[in-house]
Amino acid sequence: MLFKRKPKEPKNVKIADLAFLTPEAKEAFRVLEIEETAQLRDKEADNFYLDYCVESGGVADRVILYEMRAAVYFANTVKPDEKKLRWWFWKDTIANQDLDEDE
Repeated sequence: MLFKRKPKEPKNVKIADLAFLTPEAKEAFRVLEIEETAQLRDKEADNFYLDYCVESGGVADRVILYEMRAAVYFANTVKPDEKKLRWWFWKDTIANQDLDEDE
């Protein structure tokens, strides 16, 4: 008799309990009414950042964007790599920054 394994899903964690996020990033998620990592699954972190900028009435610190990217990665990964939970892993590349400067 064969048993099918249920596909593993990433665990659902409260945003407030994510040790790799700064208080500022946790506050940004709170403003967006995002309380659990399940709400981040299959979503784009850049869209969360843009929504936060609109809600806060200005351009937010880019580190919040990088932390949002890390949180979305965590929410979508069964066994996240510790290195990828650091905000600097998610910084924009130099090539992308050059494109922004030309506009």
